[in-house]
Amino acid sequence: MKFSKTYEPSEHEGQISKLWEDHEVAKPTGKGEPYTIVIPPLNANGNIHAGHALTIGIEDIACRYHRQKGDKVLLIPGVDHAGFETWVVYEKKLEEQGKSRFDFSREQLYEQVWDFVASNRENLAGQVKRLGASTDWDSFTFSLDKKVVDLAYSTFKKMWDEGLIYRGERLVNYCTKHNTGFADYEVTHKDQAGHLWYIAYPLANGEGEIIVATTRPETLLGDTAVAVAPDDDRFKKFVGKTVRLPLTKREIPVLADKFVDKEYGTGAVKVTPAHDFNDFEVGERHDLPKITVIDHQGKITDEAPEDYRGLTVKEARKKVIEDLESQGLLRKTEDMTHSVGHCYKCDTVIEPLLKEQWFIDMQPLAENAIKVLEANKINFMPSAKKGQLINYLKQLKDWNISRQIAWGIPIPAFQNANNPDDWIYNERVDQETIEVNGQKYIRDSDVFDTWFSSSSWPYATLDYPNGGKFNQHYPLSLMETGFDILYPWVSRMIMFGLYVTGEIPFKEVYMHGMILDEKGIKMSKSKFNVVDPIDFVDKYGSDAVRMGLITGHSAGHNQPFSEPRIVAARNFGNKLWNISRYIDSVLPENFAFNDSAEPQTTADHWIASKLVSTQKSVQKALDNYRFGEAYDLIYHFIWDDVADWYIEANKSLSSDAFLAKILKECLLIAHPFAPFLTETIWQNLSWENSILAKLNYSEIIKFNEVKSKEFTEVKAIVSESRYIIKALGARDVILNFIKSEIVNENTEIIKRLARLKAIGLVEQGSGMKLTTTKSDCWLNIDISEAKKYVDELNEKAAQEKQGIKILKGRLNNKSYVNNAPAKIVEQTNNQLQEAEMRLENIQTEAKRFSN
Repeated sequence: MKFSKTYEPSEHEGQISKLWEDHEVAKPTGKGEPYTIVIPPLNANGNIHAGHALTIGIEDIACRYHRQKGDKVLLIPGVDHAGFETWVVYEKKLEEQGKSRFDFSREQLYEQVWDFVASNRENLAGQVKRLGASTDWDSFTFSLDKKVVDLAYSTFKKMWDEGLIYRGERLVNYCTKHNTGFADYEVTHKDQAGHLWYIAYPLANGEGEIIVATTRPETLLGDTAVAVAPDDDRFKKFVGKTVRLPLTKREIPVLADKFVDKEYGTGAVKVTPAHDFNDFEVGERHDLPKITVIDHQGKITDEAPEDYRGLTVKEARKKVIEDLESQGLLRKTEDMTHSVGHCYKCDTVIEPLLKEQWFIDMQPLAENAIKVLEANKINFMPSAKKGQLINYLKQLKDWNISRQIAWGIPIPAFQNANNPDDWIYNERVDQETIEVNGQKYIRDSDVFDTWFSSSSWPYATLDYPNGGKFNQHYPLSLMETGFDILYPWVSRMIMFGLYVTGEIPFKEVYMHGMILDEKGIKMSKSKFNVVDPIDFVDKYGSDAVRMGLITGHSAGHNQPFSEPRIVAARNFGNKLWNISRYIDSVLPENFAFNDSAEPQTTADHWIASKLVSTQKSVQKALDNYRFGEAYDLIYHFIWDDVADWYIEANKSLSSDAFLAKILKECLLIAHPFAPFLTETIWQNLSWENSILAKLNYSEIIKFNEVKSKEFTEVKAIVSESRYIIKALGARDVILNFIKSEIVNENTEIIKRLARLKAIGLVEQGSGMKLTTTKSDCWLNIDISEAKKYVDELNEKAAQEKQGIKILKGRLNNKSYVNNAPAKIVEQTNNQLQEAEMRLENIQTEAKRFSN
């Protein structure tokens, strides 16, 4: 197979992907230590996004690197049923068809969503392959596979038996559009403009009033108390008395409770246990009734006075305020900004509503996780994430695991038809009713929160408890994911892993930041700035996207999705292609590759020293998961050292065997970052028929340090000669030297690379002396040319100084700084910095040519 003039990714990537599959590259066949990663399961409802492209790139780089080290590598792909998120996507599809979820039974909806997800799974698998992931598809796991569902049920049963599962009426975060509850971590909090209304609650005995401040006047209809701080002297005389609840015929008590902040509002607050989480706790402490005045559709219930029944929350707020004003009970209104919880999918304001749900007592699980984390059993990158996780676990509340949707794993609990307090565990969830001991039981209609099943992902994917894979590959070597799911997922994997298996689920956690758009703004469909990485794969190739995302990457930091970086990565790939194409073209027709080839020329020894140094630095960087640093090292080695110097030097003195050896090492070191390109090159070489992706690192090349340094001197001579010739615009330049074996032995290389007319041995030098070299060398350029150039530089320096003086004058003018637009002042500052930098460069160059 011969090299085409240019590398066209689309012509090769599909073939290479099939080649890897045919040769089972992703099978854990290494003889070293197990190295295992599970890809965070992709959501079954959509396509891969930029964050997935980064995740897959990072994980595959780590796996290919460890495969090269000879480790037993396993990279497991998977898809999550993504309960609520998939439900939202499917509901939108129904709306587009003019239908609603209410047009179908629960079973019909489940079957429809299953078919929708099944059709999308193949698409997701194809996208993962296009991104170059060396995954073991025989280990593919779907979160509704029997082994995952069985684990969810056995975990639930274990918790049920050990008293960690309980059912209770608690306040839950409720989305009235999607009719389901959420855990705290699923609620998106947004700061938004609002009001603080000051409302008078008249004392029942007619001897005064208490003014309370609230951001939610509509919930006044469900108040069951007014609370004040125990140490607030202003209100002590009111504690124990009752007030008339405005707009109702009820009277409610005034009580003292520690939760009240006497600095907030008036120091007195309304207590609505059925619609506020803090108020619920107050109600529990004081045995207050819970009056539900907002229902699951977001409308006012029959528990409220008749005038408000059936109104939406927004309508009720407007009417309550109007009625308070008309009755003279609204004392004042203040503008304010406060945090409001929203549904993370549809942006509906979350309502705290009372609902019977299944909860997990999280304290024992959290305590075990904290012990492991504090003992440093799991390494975090960035390290600060561990402390954040410990703080989160210390404040963790019980977990509401019930979701009121059809799509997901049914909760295996049944309620006695004749006794609502009698619940039993049973896995016959395919039946709506079952009979046990002559009693009829009805299946709970809720499904598990998706995170409940995903918490078992590290061991479920390894076929726990029945699989040999679990024994070999658990705990995982690395869990790589975005920092935004540290709390909902990473924390729960640790807690569940310890609870179910008795071991940590992974040894290390690497958390990447968010992928932003090119302007550094968070991607959002509403902002029309979401990019599809597959579009860029089509345009530039998979490797270019991978390398573009890795460029400048570091753990935990947000980064832009930058097309210029992808273009630069594509150009780097083209450079490696051209190097390979050149080497293949100069090798003899029947060339026999020798993996033991040794360096012959000074250039060989120098490139060998650079290669060994780069290999060690890259391995150290990858061992510590510094992916951006590793890529930068490879980029500069191949572009700066191999292409710019070694290949050019080799054109003068050819060492075929070692030239081919260097190419192989370049391909090996670049392979984790550009797997398709490097494999394509390897397969194009007429002297090779192995699979690059299956090759291990070679032994370290031995080189002569003295000869390596000789070529470093050659580089210095060439670099300075080029610099002077270019600066002075000189032509037909001759380099003269005095007694230098290095120059004498490398005459042809120096002459060609420095573009010299000739090189001569002299007894005494004259002209422009090279100052950065150890060898005594001169260019036959008259000193007067240098003086003329220095004069030109001094003129430029004078102009820059004048410009700097003007800019400093502006910035020292207080009137300008205080009155000019901030953007203009910033622009002036930038202009000053640039001018000072230009001046410094001019002065440095003038000094060089003055010596």
